[in-house]
Amino acid sequence: MAKEYKTLSFSDTPFGRKEISDTIDQLAKEGWELKSKTVSDQGWSFFKTLIFGVIFLPLALLGKKSNLIEIVLER
Repeated sequence: MAKEYKTLSFSDTPFGRKEISDTIDQLAKEGWELKSKTVSDQGWSFFKTLIFGVIFLPLALLGKKSNLIEIVLER
């Protein structure tokens, strides 16, 4: 039987990490196994950075997007 892979993405927030845990637990019951977990930086939101920077330059730092956690499951 060929291996199946499933890739899921979640935001790197407390709610997102809880959602990852719940999803992994649920899929483990179906025979899925966690193969890898990657955290990637999503960079900056141009419009948020521009608007906050125009209001007050240090606020431009609030234009950063939250990180993304990507997990790969196999069964």
